[in-house]
Amino acid sequence: MTLRFRWLRFVTILLALGLLAAACGEDGAAPEDDAAPEDDAAAEDDEPPAEDEEGDDEAAAGEVPEFVSIATGGTGGAYYPIGGAMGSLLAREIDGLSNATAETTGGSVENIRLIHQGQAEMALAQGDAVHQGCAGEVDFEEPQNIATIAMVYVNLLQVVSPADRGIETIDDLAGQRVSVGDAGSATEVFIRQVTEFNGMSYDDFGEAQRLPFADQVTAIRNDQLDVGTWVVAPGVSSIQDLASSEQISILAFSDEELEALGEEFPYYIPAEVEGGTYQGVDETVTLPGTWNSIVVSQDLDEEFVYDVTRVLHENVDALASGHPSGGDLAPENIEHALCPLHPGAMRYFEEEGIEVPEDMQPTS
Repeated sequence: MTLRFRWLRFVTILLALGLLAAACGEDGAAPEDDAAPEDDAAAEDDEPPAEDEEGDDEAAAGEVPEFVSIATGGTGGAYYPIGGAMGSLLAREIDGLSNATAETTGGSVENIRLIHQGQAEMALAQGDAVHQGCAGEVDFEEPQNIATIAMVYVNLLQVVSPADRGIETIDDLAGQRVSVGDAGSATEVFIRQVTEFNGMSYDDFGEAQRLPFADQVTAIRNDQLDVGTWVVAPGVSSIQDLASSEQISILAFSDEELEALGEEFPYYIPAEVEGGTYQGVDETVTLPGTWNSIVVSQDLDEEFVYDVTRVLHENVDALASGHPSGGDLAPENIEHALCPLHPGAMRYFEEEGIEVPEDMQPTS
């Protein structure tokens, strides 16, 4: 083989190898534009992860308000001292809660409105007002932003007068000077429904007044009032005070009257004031009653409400130190709830194995 031929063959081989390399480059090498996404992906892996919204929600959970306002009632009833005992207990037992204060108010109707308006976080409230507030009925134009966490004790309709007035039936209120309780109170809700159910109205009274409990006592003593109305626990201090200086009488209801009233208003139940509860009232008196609730704003944090519910039920003696009726609070009472529970309270009762009526379980 000549040198020239060898040279030509060598050049041919080189050209062939060059063409082959070029072909491999076109088929196997990635274009620059395709490489960029891989670089971007690597850069994204190096960036800190975006904040997770669900994680933020979890971080916000368990919020404890620094201050809690507990709406109660007048100083002459049971709500105020029980609310004071509640406040002291919760501030002592719940971390992060600096102060929980019992506020004097006109009573249950006002209390429910205060929660709905965001001016109170918790309240004691009477069963009829709670039922009506939850449904947006009677004195409430719309459903109120409340939820139940506990049932405490039964309030009784105690229509009290000097014994010499001869007030023995609802009909005997006609022509009398009657206080129907403080403005904005569930006392007025109760007595208004009872009198209307019996075919009467305030127009049938000689005069209808709206006085707080303590003022009713003063007015009766000064002969400015014939009848005072209390919807409270038995043995309340203001009636005790009146009985210490006046021979009093408490209007009794017959079994037939109580049954008919309960059929019309299912949140009213038969109850009793035992003889000897008040000085000079030796016989047991039957009359209508309704359960008292502890209600909270639906907006309160679930974990916080769980802790509140647990602390209250585990420290009943502390509530009884405010007023003996506070000692009636018990987990089993929740079967008498008149407005659905807060989810935090529901969790407590589930853990305790307490059955909650289906229609009283949280709606969300």
